[in-house]
Amino acid sequence: MLGRQLGLSITPRPKSYAEIVMEEIWQERLKGDPPLGTKIEALKGFKGLRVVIVMERCTDCIAEALKEWAEAIKIAGLPRLVLVTGDLKEQAQQVLKRWQIEAEIVTDIKGEIAKKLNAFFTPRAYVFKDAQLIWKQERLNVTPHGVLVEVKRQ
Repeated sequence: MLGRQLGLSITPRPKSYAEIVMEEIWQERLKGDPPLGTKIEALKGFKGLRVVIVMERCTDCIAEALKEWAEAIKIAGLPRLVLVTGDLKEQAQQVLKRWQIEAEIVTDIKGEIAKKLNAFFTPRAYVFKDAQLIWKQERLNVTPHGVLVEVKRQ
């Protein structure tokens, strides 16, 4: 209120040309996403509601984010996080062990799963129910808790 009393206000600024172009590029990339309901053969062994994170490499750089996902999933009472990684299983296991993250690992050395899911940025989150895609990350900044609340409402 003090700002208004002093005559201060924030005027929304129009998007810059760069912001408009980036949004157009982003929307164009999302067009390559598989439709909801798509089944991924490599994930058929994971029953129930499963959060799947696709990443190129399982490194300490993203371990903190993975730990946040794993903890939110545990609190929500869901089965363990599923990581799809381009790393060898042993390499991913070392990072998960070091950070005390409970997760299932699916190796995707050739990037076939990532390609089917259009994981053009990583890590990218997806939610599957009995290997069928029911949610996909369409914004960069999402919180594990927010995603789980949204998915459970469906």
